[in-house]
Amino acid sequence: MRWKITIEGLDEFSGRDTAEMVIEKDVGRLSKGELGLTIADGKSIMTLLQQLIVKQQCEAYVLTSRYCTDCQTFRRIKDYGKRKIRTVYGRVEVSNPRIMNCRRCVPYFCDASTVLRDICPDQATPELMELSARLGSLMPYRKAADVLAEFLPIPSTESFMTLRHRTMKLGERLDEKARQREWFEPPSSSEHKQAELDLPNDPEREFVVSIDTAHVRCSRSEKARTFEITVARCGRGRRGSPPGHYFATADTSKHELRSRALQALQHEGYVGRGEVTVISDGAEIMKRLPKALPKPTAHIIDWFHIAMKIQPMQQIADHIVCCRDEWTNETVVLDEEIRALKWKLWHGQVDRAMQQLEKLIADMAMLREQGDESAGRIGQLGQALLTYIRQNKAAIVDYGARYRSGRRIASSLAESAVDTLVARRMVKKQQMQWSLKGAHRMLQVRAAMLNGDLSKRLAWQPPKPTHRYHFAWMFEPTPPLLKAAA
Repeated sequence: MRWKITIEGLDEFSGRDTAEMVIEKDVGRLSKGELGLTIADGKSIMTLLQQLIVKQQCEAYVLTSRYCTDCQTFRRIKDYGKRKIRTVYGRVEVSNPRIMNCRRCVPYFCDASTVLRDICPDQATPELMELSARLGSLMPYRKAADVLAEFLPIPSTESFMTLRHRTMKLGERLDEKARQREWFEPPSSSEHKQAELDLPNDPEREFVVSIDTAHVRCSRSEKARTFEITVARCGRGRRGSPPGHYFATADTSKHELRSRALQALQHEGYVGRGEVTVISDGAEIMKRLPKALPKPTAHIIDWFHIAMKIQPMQQIADHIVCCRDEWTNETVVLDEEIRALKWKLWHGQVDRAMQQLEKLIADMAMLREQGDESAGRIGQLGQALLTYIRQNKAAIVDYGARYRSGRRIASSLAESAVDTLVARRMVKKQQMQWSLKGAHRMLQVRAAMLNGDLSKRLAWQPPKPTHRYHFAWMFEPTPPLLKAAA
């Protein structure tokens, strides 16, 4: 069988371009399962169609760019060049002329410019840039390049370094868009309480920022062995509500954390009204965020980290009580005291818990002097827990009351965000070394993908200025009527 495909294109200026291609199919190959068009046939068809469309679009854009709307004449072309535009359906080489400025309207400004740079500054279409960044952020660059070459008519020159460059480029662009949006559309950060009806224990009034840090291996050019990445997820306070938006940054300054958190909270409906709660593990870096956010903002220590510090003490105490034949007055009630300590911390009774913990550490020290190694180990764990509680005393609340009211008490959202954003791509199976800048840009792409607003954020443009610049009149063409009146 022989199939002939004819493609004909018509533009707005009555221009017509045609192209033909032939596809041959052998009937004998049907027995081998070759039915219909193959991937190679599809690549050939889409490549031919893409070349025809891109060339015609570029020619039409150059023609419209040459037309001067003031004097209604065509501007002169200085010279011609070639420009390669990479698309999802192959690479297209088009004519790229340099067009002179209008000598009638702007006689004092002689210059030439290539107009195709305006529509394709990266020499690749935005769709290809976004697709490359999506695959490059989900899998290793070599594997992403193989996937693109497998299903799309991408030439072999599209190596893994090209995908890495595009991913880093889009990450840098997302970072710049975030800074521009902070300047032109700043989120509301006025410090006042919610103006709605104040219902008791209403978790919908609360916005929760679950924040944590992840450690990434440094590249060889870096001095440190690892560096920290701040990862967070912002959502509503009700337990079981949608988790909310991700954000990640390698800059742990107070201004950067505040800006990222407010932009993420803005997507969840925060307009300066409502209570904000930051849940973290008590790291010193994480304590900067509650101080930077607008009031009222509360800081809560994750209950899971407190419980995990008590759990080893409880296990040793249970082993001592169950396995020893000779009991003393201290070991009989040891497990009950630790359970009581956990109960006091669960209900936010920090002072009573500290007093009981200090007494427990003193009793374990006496048993340690008598040669009890297990008691000495409990004393060491208790001392570490006491230090942790003293450093985060103001952030320990009544977890029982919050849990019964349906509010969040753990930073599980941040833990899952660390695993989703950082661990799956940069830490676990892929033992890569990253620079601080490269890891930051990669995480911007991954966070935008998981939030589902990658295309929207890339398409955002700052508002055009309404005022006139002081020197704009030097480069503005004079209208024909005003020129005739002069």
